[in-house]
Amino acid sequence: MYKDNNSPRFPVRLLWGISLIILLLLLLQTVYIIFSTRTQHQQQLASLQEELMQEQRKRLKAEMNDAEHMIGQMFTEATDLLKRESRTQTLQALQLMNSLYQRYHQQLSEAEMKKLLVEALRDIRFFDGRGYYFIDQMDGTAVLLPTVPQLEGRSLLDNQDDTGHYIMQGLIDAVSNSQQAGFSYYRWYAPDDDQQMKDKIAYAAVFEPYNWIVGTGDYLYRFENDLKPHIYHYIRNIRFGHTGYFALSDSDGTLLASGVTPELEGVNFIDDADPRVRDSAESMLDTARKGGGYQFYDWYKSGETDLSKKLSLINPLNNREWILIAGIFQDELNELLSAQKQALDSELRNVAFNQLIALTMIGLLALLITLIYSRWLKSRFKRYEDDINRQQAMLRETADSLKLSSLIFESAYEGVIVSDANNRILQVNKAFTRITGYSEDEVIGKSPSVLSSGLQDDVFYQRMWQRLAVAGIWRGEIWNKRKNDEIYPEWLSISLNKDASGNVLNYIAIFYDITQRKELEQQLRSMAETDPLTGLANRRSLMDSLNRDMSFKERYHSPGIALFFVDLDHFKWINDSYGHDVGDSVLMEVANRLISCLRESDLACRVGGDEFVILCKYKLEDGDQQLRQLSSRLLDQLMKPFSFAEIEIDISCSIGVAVHHKGDDAFGLMKSADQALYEAKHQGRGRAVFSDTLNASPSPAEAETP
Repeated sequence: MYKDNNSPRFPVRLLWGISLIILLLLLLQTVYIIFSTRTQHQQQLASLQEELMQEQRKRLKAEMNDAEHMIGQMFTEATDLLKRESRTQTLQALQLMNSLYQRYHQQLSEAEMKKLLVEALRDIRFFDGRGYYFIDQMDGTAVLLPTVPQLEGRSLLDNQDDTGHYIMQGLIDAVSNSQQAGFSYYRWYAPDDDQQMKDKIAYAAVFEPYNWIVGTGDYLYRFENDLKPHIYHYIRNIRFGHTGYFALSDSDGTLLASGVTPELEGVNFIDDADPRVRDSAESMLDTARKGGGYQFYDWYKSGETDLSKKLSLINPLNNREWILIAGIFQDELNELLSAQKQALDSELRNVAFNQLIALTMIGLLALLITLIYSRWLKSRFKRYEDDINRQQAMLRETADSLKLSSLIFESAYEGVIVSDANNRILQVNKAFTRITGYSEDEVIGKSPSVLSSGLQDDVFYQRMWQRLAVAGIWRGEIWNKRKNDEIYPEWLSISLNKDASGNVLNYIAIFYDITQRKELEQQLRSMAETDPLTGLANRRSLMDSLNRDMSFKERYHSPGIALFFVDLDHFKWINDSYGHDVGDSVLMEVANRLISCLRESDLACRVGGDEFVILCKYKLEDGDQQLRQLSSRLLDQLMKPFSFAEIEIDISCSIGVAVHHKGDDAFGLMKSADQALYEAKHQGRGRAVFSDTLNASPSPAEAETP
């Protein structure tokens, strides 16, 4: 009898055949995973060893950079100290010479006056007896040279150091500036070594009556020698990791400082009895001569007699004839590798066991799924075929409409974002890329929050989504961020696209950049509310703030309000004497000093010329003390000298203070403060007067008079 493939046993055989194939594939996959995992673990171990080695090298490099920076900073401090002391000594010499000149230049001839000045400086010594003063003319002729007096009266323009630098010309260049003073760097023979030149720094300034160059200096190495014990101490105390430390040796191999073996300092390991140590020391010196680098070698470990393998970064400090060594013993690396190998072996065993469990469970599950799937598949194919036919008809109907919509979409000037029901971006137009900097490929599938600037809080977005859910549309101003992290304002409109059942299909956002409009608004606001010279609030801002604060005080019993009218005494004299540029600089500095005396709740204003107003809030219980302390601070700050381009100006100010009382209006309060200011000027200026009492607060000079 004929039996075809439609017999009832065929699906069973098909099911078993598929199941066996699945199990075979799973078995092969398990073998592959175990083998692949083992190979991967071996590669990880080798990679880990290399990574750890690279980490050690990076750590050594970082520690070396920190140590070099600190050592360089210490030597820089020596240079700065020498420069400060040289400048101080030179200024003292100029002060002495100016004093002598003012006292005797009308009594003595020019030759006698010059001789008096020269001899007054000749025997002065400082810097532990090394320092002396020199005087030269602008043409290079030596006037005073205490160490070599036979050169006085001769030109030293051709005098050079071992680098070819012309020393006298360098001194002339140092004072050829608007300050007529400066530092000169050159090399000369040290007092304790007349065969080798060393770095020297001198400070020189012009003695104007005779156009002389007056100066002094000292050798840098003497200041640096004082720092070496501090550097050795710093090297000994550096630790990193478990075994990392620093050592410092000279270019001949003598140990100068060591973090773990300070007892070996002063030893030259080139002469060590152990040939391995000698070889390591010679190798380190050779590495240093070649410019430095990393090196493996055997070395002493603290508390042990045998040598241990060590990795060090060797770096020559050529300008110091030192070798700086940062090292770490390899015991740390071996311990980490051993622990990691054990962890990887344990992981491999777990992977193998888990794969066997997974194989069994997946096999059973595959049998069940295959049975269910075979029944479900047939019905689904029929449904898919019907759906495909229906969708093809719909696609043909909407193709022309989509072409037109796409043209409009891409041509729009505003940026457009179309996202799905989960708010994932489906499409953007060219204007979106122009405004945000993001291309379409960079944002497809992402949330529009990629543009978020972070300036709006969660409450803002909650209200926006609530409005969308209720009205189906939201419009408003928002701050977003471009691809280059630039934050910009935009006008944003979001609408919903829903299906017939009211379910959201798409969110459509249309926006445009309003940066230029915002900038224009800010410029107009700033021009209307601030003083263009000082940046303080202007009279309009003052009146707005005063009326607002007075209203709050009456309504909510807020802290008291006081007005300080500040007027600079004799400011017209400054403009007439030094010009309006200096006058403007004084006004700007006054504004800065006023702000430094105030709290954030106080307001400083410039209402015209040299007139300033301060709106101050104070606690009612101790308001009188607060206001008097503030007036004293203002007087102290504004009576300090003002320095501008070598001009020092002493000024004072008068202050009128008025306190707001119930029923006062802004005009009355300002009138009271103005009357108090008038009384302060009438009483002699440089003081503060309170309108309630019209009693002057003493000026700083009077407060110090017993």
